[in-house]
Amino acid sequence: MEVAGRTLTPSSRDPGRETGNQLREPLLAQVENAVAGALEALSEDQSVVLTGAAGTGKSTAMAGILAGLGDRYSVLQLRGAASWAEKPFAGLFWLLSELPPESLSDPVYVLQFLRRVFQGKAAGRRLVLAIENVEDMDAATVAVLLQLCRTGSALMLATVRDLSACTSEFVRWWSEESVHREALGPLRPGGTRVLLEGLAGGTVSSRLVAQVQSRSRGNPLLSAVFLREQMDAGTVVRRRGIWVWTGSVSYSGALAERVEAETGGLSTAERFAADVLAVSGAVPILLLLQVADPRAVERLEQDLLVSSGSAGILRFKDPLLAEAAAALVPPGRAAEIRSRLASAQGQQAAEDNREPSHAAEMAAAWVAAQEAGKLSRSGRWTEASAAAQAGLELADRCGITGRWRRDLLSELFCVFLRCGELRHAADVLAKTGEAVEGMELRGGNDLCEGIVQVLGGRADRALDFLQRAIVQFEEEEGTEDLVPLAETAAAYACVLLDDGEAARGYLSAAGAGTGHRTGGANAPSAGARTFDWQTALTRSFSGLCAVHGVTIPGGDGEFTTVAADGGPEGFPEAMPVLAAAALHGRPGAAEELREAAAGCSGESAQMYLDLAEGLTALRPASLLRAAERAHGLGQYLMAHGAAGEAVRLARTQSDRVRLRAARRLENASYRLLRAANSVADRLPELSDFERELALGAAAGKSSSQLAGGLHLSPRTVDWHLGRIFQKLRVSGRAELRECLEAERPRN
Repeated sequence: MEVAGRTLTPSSRDPGRETGNQLREPLLAQVENAVAGALEALSEDQSVVLTGAAGTGKSTAMAGILAGLGDRYSVLQLRGAASWAEKPFAGLFWLLSELPPESLSDPVYVLQFLRRVFQGKAAGRRLVLAIENVEDMDAATVAVLLQLCRTGSALMLATVRDLSACTSEFVRWWSEESVHREALGPLRPGGTRVLLEGLAGGTVSSRLVAQVQSRSRGNPLLSAVFLREQMDAGTVVRRRGIWVWTGSVSYSGALAERVEAETGGLSTAERFAADVLAVSGAVPILLLLQVADPRAVERLEQDLLVSSGSAGILRFKDPLLAEAAAALVPPGRAAEIRSRLASAQGQQAAEDNREPSHAAEMAAAWVAAQEAGKLSRSGRWTEASAAAQAGLELADRCGITGRWRRDLLSELFCVFLRCGELRHAADVLAKTGEAVEGMELRGGNDLCEGIVQVLGGRADRALDFLQRAIVQFEEEEGTEDLVPLAETAAAYACVLLDDGEAARGYLSAAGAGTGHRTGGANAPSAGARTFDWQTALTRSFSGLCAVHGVTIPGGDGEFTTVAADGGPEGFPEAMPVLAAAALHGRPGAAEELREAAAGCSGESAQMYLDLAEGLTALRPASLLRAAERAHGLGQYLMAHGAAGEAVRLARTQSDRVRLRAARRLENASYRLLRAANSVADRLPELSDFERELALGAAAGKSSSQLAGGLHLSPRTVDWHLGRIFQKLRVSGRAELRECLEAERPRN
């Protein structure tokens, strides 16, 4: 057995030591949390076990824990290796070398000897046994180490790749309350984005994240290996400060070496079985046994294969290795493999691995999504939303995955967008982040996220996503139809950020792009209705820009609604334009909005009706209802505008109750429009005196208490607080306290 054993004193401990190609940076959140939890457990005299597949950061966490131990600990490092796992006490041979061979047959004597050795190694400190790969240690070594830990001679800090491969005694000990357990699992797409941006040193597109995620299945080490190879090969490039996916893949260099290291020593029969798995991705074991040597398959299972998905499905443990191996299989051999698989049992749809019993629910989910799409296009938004929710629940229940889930979520995203339910659309988008295998909606997550954010009025967030989408589209074929939509959405975001020059630049580029669309492999097919509305939505963003007086050079400076020439596909997207025009006081816009919304149902339709009524009849109550509905739907800009009008009218009409409610909602919506609008971000803009008053008021101090400490009158304090509340956009002490408490985790 390979043993790396040494005693570490505080002065000799190496915080940067890692094994193999483990990542040094960035330190992932789950690793940081594991380190913190382990250090706390060790300080409370608990042993710690870190579990996780190869490449998930166990060695990185181990190094962080060892670096964080204080002066009262000494560390003895051990490591298991499968080659010596059958030899008793092989894991401790360097410690037991002084003993005569015959004494190793007496476990009690060995235990007593090790207790004395450990006492000497500890040198008066608490001894920690740092053990990597416990599953590869022999049973005798594990048994004696556990006994020493149970009797208090040492604490154990162990890493385990596969708990099922450990001895039963270790598993029982692992389950005891005296042991602290930390599990490091695969990263979700959000974690992979953080990793990639740390490695690349800059922003990455969602398309790049999804491509890496689909190949690494969230394994941090595989993600890093793949990204570095593609960057070196120029298949991942930096454009205008954003790292994007070009659509091609390189499997030379480290990936090819990895394939050779794993498969170079295989026999001819074993290599053929491995190639079958690489080419097919996943194969039912009974089918594999028909085309490959059963003995070769059996020999491969221990190191290369694992059963996953439905029972009896075999695939490579390492998804990136599988893809690299498939790319390196000669075309002729790959064709032969596919032919033999087809002749053995037809073309296997191994991609989805779904049970036949779910077929009816899958069909029902898709029917519900299509029905929701039809209803949303006709303005029946109450029914559309209900059908979309039903389809979403069916999809989650029957476990739809892969391309089917992407298409279903894409359709439901569009439904909620048409219905004006931005929060539900964002929830659908968030579901793509739950897939370990990586997933993007049609059009790309950057574009979809940018659309949701800009329709909600959150322009700074929107522009960040839309710029990523535009740069990514420039590197891909078949995305020409999506570029004008992304550019007009970006133009509207710039309008909201008061950057008219940038907005006109985006509008000009969008106008030039619409003149020579060519379509392509990634463009929607003629039969797919998921993006039938993209032209209408593009015109909607152009109309929103025009409402603010921003048009392309040569334009007439007037806004036009989508309904004018969009037909039944266009009028749902016309509502935001009409509402914005009405809030800007355009003559006739409120009346036209009321007429259009009267033919629709749903929460957003009622929001538009309330807005139109409030503006035409000068009713603050209606405007307040519209603002409340808009805020609930995630339309924060609409909420801010409607609440602002309600404040103006309520003040004019001396309606103090609605004035307070409207001002509070106006402030709440304002704080959501930009990151810099939050109370926490605006506090530093106050003077030291003002900040002290604000924090004191938020802490519950009365004006008299604050006045006494500052040698001011309570009335003067109230005057200052009024100005402070106005600067922070809060209605009073209670709202200030709520905001600071809500924003504390972010800070």
